[in-house]
Amino acid sequence: MRKRARQHHRQPAAGGTPPAGAMVARTEAAPAASTHQVVPIDDHLLDRARTQWQFGDWDSLARLGADELQQHPDRARLALLAAAGHQQRGDMAAARRMSRLALGWGCSRRMVSQVLIAGVHNTLARAAAADQQGERSQRHFEAAIATVSPGSEARLLVRARIGHQLAQMGLAPADGAPGLPSALPSATPGPAPAAATAADAPWTELVALVKKLQADVASVRRNVEATVRAEALNAVKQLEAFGAIAHYLNSGELMPGLHGWPVSPDFALWLIELLERNRYDLVLEFGSGASTLLMRRVLARQGRSVPQWAFEHLPEFHAQTQALLDQAGFGQAVQLRLTPLQPMAQPDGSTQPFYACEAALAEAAVAMQRPGLRVLVLVDGPPSATGVHARYPALPAVLAHFAAAQLDLLLDDYGRADEKAVAQRWLADLQARRRDATLTEMPLEKGACLLRVHGPGPTFAR
Repeated sequence: MRKRARQHHRQPAAGGTPPAGAMVARTEAAPAASTHQVVPIDDHLLDRARTQWQFGDWDSLARLGADELQQHPDRARLALLAAAGHQQRGDMAAARRMSRLALGWGCSRRMVSQVLIAGVHNTLARAAAADQQGERSQRHFEAAIATVSPGSEARLLVRARIGHQLAQMGLAPADGAPGLPSALPSATPGPAPAAATAADAPWTELVALVKKLQADVASVRRNVEATVRAEALNAVKQLEAFGAIAHYLNSGELMPGLHGWPVSPDFALWLIELLERNRYDLVLEFGSGASTLLMRRVLARQGRSVPQWAFEHLPEFHAQTQALLDQAGFGQAVQLRLTPLQPMAQPDGSTQPFYACEAALAEAAVAMQRPGLRVLVLVDGPPSATGVHARYPALPAVLAHFAAAQLDLLLDDYGRADEKAVAQRWLADLQARRRDATLTEMPLEKGACLLRVHGPGPTFAR
């Protein structure tokens, strides 16, 4: 077996000198006393471990110890394969310990989760084989290999894994090529599952192990997802901060953040594009915040004094939005109303909490009596905690006062099932009114859709 000469230290014989070319580790303080033997590194260890994983030689993998791997350049992947061995042997404490070592030594969380998920599939495959479910067993064996080793050689690896695993369980003879069974248990006469108890855990223990593995994999997946979300959020915050600094240095003004609770940056960009493309005569907003200031800035850049109304039911957010507008010099340009939530009658006869905006909408409608009116309605409230379909009343409330206008309703958080249901209710209501409408979905961070309600024409009932 080839060793790495650069890490092969030889200890000289007593009273002698080191052979030519030998490397001896010494400290400057006590050279002779500190000479030590260093374990040589096995260059083929990772290749062997991979092969053992492919065949399912879990005992050999489980014998890989942390001390043995400490100085190996491939220690992260070797520790992960050792974790897979412990996982299949049912030693979850050792599996978690080796998984943590793999992460600490540089293995990605994605790779760790893939190997652990592959282990769950392998356990499910063994369980299905023990229950004489050949097709199901093969699907899980295929998934176990494909999760970690997708590619053209996957079929051969699957056959090798099946042969070795079923031979371990005593469920299928390894006919033909070594490790390759002639058939799966469902097509191969053999002993009943109970006859394999000497080589495999009892069925009840196997089921318990599968459940525990599934719970462990779910925990790993949640941790990976949480880490990815946190890192992505931090990256966005840093970019926003950089952009805010650049904007301040150029203009002397600060823009509020556009991530987390407020609208996301991609939504804000789409909002700007809508305002630039369409010459709206009126802007309405349910919920307030950074978007309120953003829309006012866009309208001001266009040199248009477009009326803008915003409704907010929480005093603290109302105060924050007002402070943003005042600081930017738009304190009087936006009708920001503090409107508590109150029961509002709906077209189907029910009542639902919504902003107390009836009087304000009536006031705006009186001031905007003109043909061909175009109204943008940003629906970003109330929050979902208010109740089911919390944002549905926005369309009935606006239609009650702007029935003849073209309405563009921009709905945020469309990635949630509740908002999707709200949009479908809106479409159903408009169809009942015989109003033409189109729904455009946007694949943004939190999802968004634009419902365009066309003004009534000669083909529509009035």
